[in-house]
Amino acid sequence: MKTLPLSVELSSLALEASQQSLLPDELLRLARQRLSGQEGQLGRFLNCTRTETRHLSQDLELAAYELSYENHTLRFQFAYFLPRGSWELQGFRWAA
Repeated sequence: MKTLPLSVELSSLALEASQQSLLPDELLRLARQRLSGQEGQLGRFLNCTRTETRHLSQDLELAAYELSYENHTLRFQFAYFLPRGSWELQGFRWAA
């Protein structure tokens, strides 16, 4: 699979997310919007599933999601921390 167009879209999304405080649902919604132009490569969107949640400490959480399309599944992992009473995105990564 040629991933350059996906990399460009998701790298742009990562930059945008680092400048805003986005929850996983908001970030996944933005990812779906950005990837809507990749339907020829990915196929039709099927579903989004939370596959894992790990609480590493009282103020640090990892969550993994899968965006399933007809032709491919994209996996996202989010790291969130709770510095001032509200969860903030520390980072995320994706794999095709």
